[in-house]
Amino acid sequence: MTRHATPYGAFCIEPMPSQPQIGLCHGFFVDHSLRGRGLGHELKQTQHEALADGYYDYAICTCDGANEAQQRVLTAAGWLLLDHFESSRTGGKTQIWGRQVVNTGPNTEEYL
Repeated sequence: MTRHATPYGAFCIEPMPSQPQIGLCHGFFVDHSLRGRGLGHELKQTQHEALADGYYDYAICTCDGANEAQQRVLTAAGWLLLDHFESSRTGGKTQIWGRQVVNTGPNTEEYL
């Protein structure tokens, strides 16, 4: 697992077991005192760059169904809602989101 931190937030990325080209994104967090300033969008861009730098092809994350702010950030960053389910642990709705990673560089081709 790789933890990435900025002055305003943090996130984790780890490879999916047996499918290391898929990045499992979790722990996405913007400091409470700094929310509402668009920093979630900036942090999501930083996360995408880290995924591309790590040569991931695809990324997956989950989101609490009640977290409208995170859903806005995901949608604006090009993530797609793939599925949802009721959590047997919390009783709440959990969403599964995914996004293809665009890798660019001297030895990679850009794709969507």
